[in-house]
Formats: sequence, C-alpha cells, structure tokens
Amino acid sequence: MSPRNLTIALFLSLAVNLFVIGTGVGVFVIGHRLHSEAAQPHRPQPLWAAADGLPIDQRDAYRRLLQGQAMGVGQQIREARRARRDAFAALGEDPFDADATRKRLADARTLEVQARGEVESRIVDFAATLPPEERAELARGLMQSAPGPLNGMRRMRPMGEEPPPPGPEAQ
Repeated sequence: MSPRNLTIALFLSLAVNLFVIGTGVGVFVIGHRLHSEAAQPHRPQPLWAAADGLPIDQRDAYRRLLQGQAMGVGQQIREARRARRDAFAALGEDPFDADATRKRLADARTLEVQARGEVESRIVDFAATLPPEERAELARGLMQSAPGPLNGMRRMRPMGEEPPPPGPEAQ
C-alpha cells in the first residue's frame, strides 16, 4: 500500500472513530438527562395540592369538586384564550384598530375572571362544610398556592443577570 493510501485510510479511520465516540457520548448524555428528569417527582397543581393536609375523604371530595369545576369552566378558558389569540393576531392587521384589540383583550380577561370566580366560589362553598380545623388546614394549603400579584409573570432581567434564589413565595 502506498504511503498516500495509508494516510487516507488513517484519516478515514480517525473520522469513523470520532463519529462513533461522539455518538456514544451523545447517547449517554441524553439518556442521563432523560433519566434524571424522570426521577424528579411530579409537582401537583397548586389548587389540587391545597387539600393534601385534609383527611382522605375530604381530600377526595375537594378534588372531585375541582375536577367538576375544571370541566365546567374549561369552555370559558378556551374562549378567553381564543379571544386573546385573536387580539394578538390583530396587531399585525392593516389597518390596525387599537380600540378593538383592547376590547378583545378585556373580553378575554373578563372570561378568565368569571371562570376563576366560579372555581373560588365553589371552594368557599366546600370549605363551609368543613369543621374549623379542616377548614384552617385547607386555608393554609390555599394560601401557599395563591398566585402573586403578577400571577406568575417574572420580572425581565438584563441579559446575564442571575435570577434570585427561590423563596417560599416561589412555590
């Protein structure tokens, strides 16, 4: 074999080996990430978890109430999302009607507030049936799940600025 052919074969072998090693490392890294994500416990929805301290029968009744309410207000939430999407889509229209867009967004907010109000009202009705100790326990759970003033929105940080460490209010 000529030295030129030997050099070409050496480089081809090196390229194939690098490809195989890179594939192996990639599979290992992706597998490790998937395994670590699967090992993390699932965090229940805040309103759902609010009943964790209640006796099992009351916890089940509360969660059945939430399931029923979710089905009931689901249509309102879908309509609110649709109205919001329509409003944002209107931003690109020409001519642009800012007042009509504001109205669509206001309608979406109204639907969301009505849906939330219905759920909260049913929770209050349920709490009225509980003995004082269980009602206090439900109240503690609900206070932990209550959204902050911006309802989950985060402050925009300049690029490179680290987020603050999570505190008890971040739950």
